[in-house]
Amino acid sequence: MSARATTELNAEQCRAVAAWIAANREGLPAPVRTFLGLHEAYLAAGEGDPLRRAFEAAWRELRRALHVTPSSEKRRSSGSPLAGIPCAPAMSEQAELEARIARGCQLADWHRGLGKGHDERVERLKKRLAKMSKDRTDDGAQQDLEEVMPLDKIELTEEERAETQAATGRFIAHLLEGERADPAMKSASETLMPGCAVLVHQERANLPALVPEDLADAQVVKTHHEPRVRYDFSVTLTRIELDVEKKVVVDRDGERHVIAPSTLEYGPPRYSVTWDALATLAMLTGQFAMPFNRLGTLLSTPQKRFTAGTLGRMLHYVAQRLVPIYLELGTQLSRSDYLAGDDTSCRVLEVSSWFEKARADPAAAKSEKPPWSGYATPSDAEQSLRRCEQLRQARVRRREDGDRQAVRTREETPSLGVLIGKRFAFESPRRNGDGPKEAMHTTVVTGRSVAADPKSLIVFYRSHLGSCGNLFESILKGRDSKLNDVVLQGDLSTSNLVTSEELLQRFKIRFIGCSAHARRPFALYEDEDPVMCGAMLHQFLGLAIHEQQLDVFGRNPNNVLAVRGNESRELWNAIRALANDMTERWSKATNLGAGARYIINHFDELTAYLDDPRLEPSNTPRERMLRTEKLIEGSSLFRKSLEGRFVLDVVRTILQTAVAAGAPAHQYLVSVLRTSEDDIAKHPERFTPRAWAANANVPATAPPAK
Repeated sequence: MSARATTELNAEQCRAVAAWIAANREGLPAPVRTFLGLHEAYLAAGEGDPLRRAFEAAWRELRRALHVTPSSEKRRSSGSPLAGIPCAPAMSEQAELEARIARGCQLADWHRGLGKGHDERVERLKKRLAKMSKDRTDDGAQQDLEEVMPLDKIELTEEERAETQAATGRFIAHLLEGERADPAMKSASETLMPGCAVLVHQERANLPALVPEDLADAQVVKTHHEPRVRYDFSVTLTRIELDVEKKVVVDRDGERHVIAPSTLEYGPPRYSVTWDALATLAMLTGQFAMPFNRLGTLLSTPQKRFTAGTLGRMLHYVAQRLVPIYLELGTQLSRSDYLAGDDTSCRVLEVSSWFEKARADPAAAKSEKPPWSGYATPSDAEQSLRRCEQLRQARVRRREDGDRQAVRTREETPSLGVLIGKRFAFESPRRNGDGPKEAMHTTVVTGRSVAADPKSLIVFYRSHLGSCGNLFESILKGRDSKLNDVVLQGDLSTSNLVTSEELLQRFKIRFIGCSAHARRPFALYEDEDPVMCGAMLHQFLGLAIHEQQLDVFGRNPNNVLAVRGNESRELWNAIRALANDMTERWSKATNLGAGARYIINHFDELTAYLDDPRLEPSNTPRERMLRTEKLIEGSSLFRKSLEGRFVLDVVRTILQTAVAAGAPAHQYLVSVLRTSEDDIAKHPERFTPRAWAANANVPATAPPAK
């Protein structure tokens, strides 16, 4: 295939194409309109630098939309700052402490020394900008920006090196404050995919050394054993055939009775799987997002076929058994003094299709109730529960009257939506009072039920028509009014705030921000201002180093407050100064300008963690807990119905909380599923992952490495 020669359009041709796009925009399909809109800016820009800058902006947006990052734009590593420190295990406690101090010193020296280089580049850039004439364009500023001296050519003076070493000494002294690590201060390292999630079996085989025939007369001088290990893994479907003996007996009155043993030891009634199989299914789908169709194909044999519908019904049964524990975890979560949350959009076909029909025919929508009308609010769920109970009592009366046709129906069994909606509202009103919200979100909120116990962390998922702030409000409505103070952490968007006047009067609510959210614009748009963004990102890196070193040395209230109150506060002051400088260069309509003003306007919320050792600087763990939503969307899991989404909420909440509690998830699920439903309904607090791990006397799983 021969390559065609391409010719560039001149300025007049570019403007003609831009005029055609503007004239025909409304008649184009939406995807084409969006694509051409990116090109319209540089086509209409004319020639020279305006054209180049507009083209580069469009090119950058197209790359981001395609998730393509060229190697020229990847952030270059300056090498490992700890490369010179040996990583061999220490032989004694003293040697281990000395190794931690050496690594902490080198890391602090590296960061502060490189920070001096960033500061010098920023100062040189500011001087260049100050010398620019008033009629100089932004393109000239960009050209000057590119001429700033690289970091690797900036050397520290002897005075600066001495100052850096002195600051490092103070940092290490702050890390060493306090006698020992406080277990209550341990950072949570929860993850949706922990290690040790598989069932491990050990076998031992003895392989004797057989002497060949030609050496049969030889004398054995020495025998020793060399241990070797082989790992075997396979997907096995075991068919268990139960020979259930039944006896027909006749009592003294001549009435016949059939006596048969219970099969509850092997699995639930009316299901042809074991308890272990249900626990494995919950982990594969709820924790690792395995698609039902793919899993069914994997497990099916000529004798037994598993369909997606069959597996879905099995998982629904698991969620029904676990829903009392799910609601109990929500109640315990309301007692936490510190709640952190985040949300992400999710799509449920049952919801989106109803809204599409409502928009197409508004008159029919007013007469037809949405699928979630039975549990839109807690009062709606209460009414649905009463109707279910009335139907159940009517069936019982008919059975007592001898009606053999009175069998249990689906209508008298409350759905997960009703059971959960009784406690947590599904549909939330808009802030402006213009009806209920229509955006479907999955929200995750975490908090400790016992402040001093990291294993009491609860990870709570809820899919609903609302945002993180609405779930915060639902949780706080069940909070004891005596627990007055509560801290809420999020990205500080208006949708994540609590606005209920009742709750604001009942509780003293303090909102804190997320340092990762404040950092993000400078990482995404670093190429637009490499010097300022590079300096800003380096300061945020220093904050991360402080928290990482606190974990290495072991956290206690003394060293956390010492490090955060000195070194971290110093970096935050530098971040605010950089943000002030960037507001002079970038308007609030730009991404970098908006990011800088976000830091300035929310500085108190972003730095609140400096004065409270309980708080985390970022909300990143919650964001990571929601990443599996993309896997779920890609595999089409739980997309059809709301009931399926609620199944996922229950299963993920239980599994994730078990991971945080250090309870073996598979063993925990099997134990709870074997327990009577009535026992769990009466005392769900006894079967939460933390309570189960404390009473079962089983070794906790090792927490995943951070």
